[in-house]
Formats: sequence, C-alpha cells, structure tokens
Amino acid sequence: MLTALAYLLRKKQLTLSIPFSKMGKVAAAIIRIGIAPFGLAMSPNISLIIINRFSVSYGGEPAIATYACIAYVICIIYLILQGVGDGCQPLLSQCYGEKNWTDLKDTRKLAYGFAFALSIAECIILHLTRGSLGVLFGASGAVNLEIARIMPIFLVSVPFVAVLRITAASFYATEKSVCFYVLTFIEPLFMLALILKQRVDRQEMSV
Repeated sequence: MLTALAYLLRKKQLTLSIPFSKMGKVAAAIIRIGIAPFGLAMSPNISLIIINRFSVSYGGEPAIATYACIAYVICIIYLILQGVGDGCQPLLSQCYGEKNWTDLKDTRKLAYGFAFALSIAECIILHLTRGSLGVLFGASGAVNLEIARIMPIFLVSVPFVAVLRITAASFYATEKSVCFYVLTFIEPLFMLALILKQRVDRQEMSV
C-alpha cells in the first residue's frame, strides 16, 4: 500500500474531489459493493475450513492430508477462473454504463466460452496427472493413491465454477448486488447444510 501511495504521489495522480460532507455516503456505497468481491475471495476459505473440520470426523489425519493436497491444486484452478471473471467485469461494467446491450451480451458470451474451455482443459490435465499430484506435496504413498481416487469428484465441479465466476462477475458489473451475494455465500452455507445432514444420517444409522 505504501509503495502504491508513493507512486501515486510521485505521479501526482492522488486527488480527492469528493466533498467532506459526502464522504460517509461514498464510503458506505464502497463498502456495500465491496462486500461481494470480498465474499467471493473468502468463500473458498470458508469451504476449506468446513471440509477440514469434518474430515477429522470422517477420516482423521489421512483425510485431512488428502484434501489439503487437492485443495492446493483446486485453489489454483479456481483463481484462474476468477481471473477470467475479474478480467471481464470492467468490460461488462463499461457496456452496462453505456447501455450497449449488444456488446454486453457478446462480452459475457465470450467470457463464458473462454472460462468453460479453460475449465475443461484444466480438468483433462489434472485427471491425467492425478496419480502424481501427491508427490508434489510430499504426501505418502497411501495419501497419493487416495488423491488419485478422489480428485475426479472435485474435477466435476470445475466447469460449474467457471460458469459461476462469470455469472457472479456479470451480476457485480450490472448492479445486481443481491444476486451476487446469493451466488457468493450460498456455496459454503449449502455445503455446511449437506455435511451436517449427512452426519446426522450416519449417527441415526449407527444407532
């Protein structure tokens, strides 16, 4: 932050033309809109915490080690797809501000296609190399075999995440904040509900 401020001051690009009386309103608007991308960045971490917590109950340390390696790899894939969403968002915002609906639809269609193509390519690469992923993280032979067995389950979600990231960016760019919030926070909440339900079902079966 200090480096960025020094650059802006040196280039004389740091100006403030907002009246002091309106700063509170502007700050509130920034926070209201900023919660959405903040949640988008945080939701994978919330999901990670939830899965790690219940991995202890279901499989102990081997399950945690298995998911840790998978999470490292999947996180990179998700960030690439999020980059596509973040990259198209300013273009969608510009088209929306200009009321250029044709370019908006074309840009969104291009983003969907590119993100989906990336997700398929990434799934193919990870599926072909799944047997050696654990070695990259120093996992044991047993954990490496488990990673190879479970990885395809996680890869099924990747194309859906591609669509989700572009849809979320589109909502964000076109001032549909409520829809953005729903898409952002429903994943960890839905996952927690399913895991809790499965845990209750297992407890009932054991009784």
